[in-house]
Amino acid sequence: MKRFYLTALSGVGALLIMGSVVCGEDVFRSATPEVKSTMKKLDEFLNKVEDALMAGDLPRASSLAKDLDMACHKLCDVDLSTARLTSAEKEEFKRLREDFHYRVERFDAAAKASSTDIAQFEFEKARQSCGNCHKLFKKKA
Repeated sequence: MKRFYLTALSGVGALLIMGSVVCGEDVFRSATPEVKSTMKKLDEFLNKVEDALMAGDLPRASSLAKDLDMACHKLCDVDLSTARLTSAEKEEFKRLREDFHYRVERFDAAAKASSTDIAQFEFEKARQSCGNCHKLFKKKA
């Protein structure tokens, strides 16, 4: 069952990444070099965390979670006062951003406590949070 869960988690992660690449291609082309670089690093961190999880290396996954969170803070820390979003959209962006960081913190805590199932669950929720935000806001960047 554990192997099935990891395989399913990998599949969901791959679909989220592929979906965000295809749906956000126009925005990615128009993004600044700094944004592109940060997104590539973020993708690398997500893959490394997932690899560590699948290998059962929770200490490494915990360490990588900190790097992942820092990269996301850099990318998601945008000035919403100048964004072309409605008030409701700005609030939703903030909620999704906070949810992602909350999930990464929970993932880190679970990894440090050697709770593999909870760590996997929180990692999947963090990826979903990324995907949800991309669906709503990536094309508006």
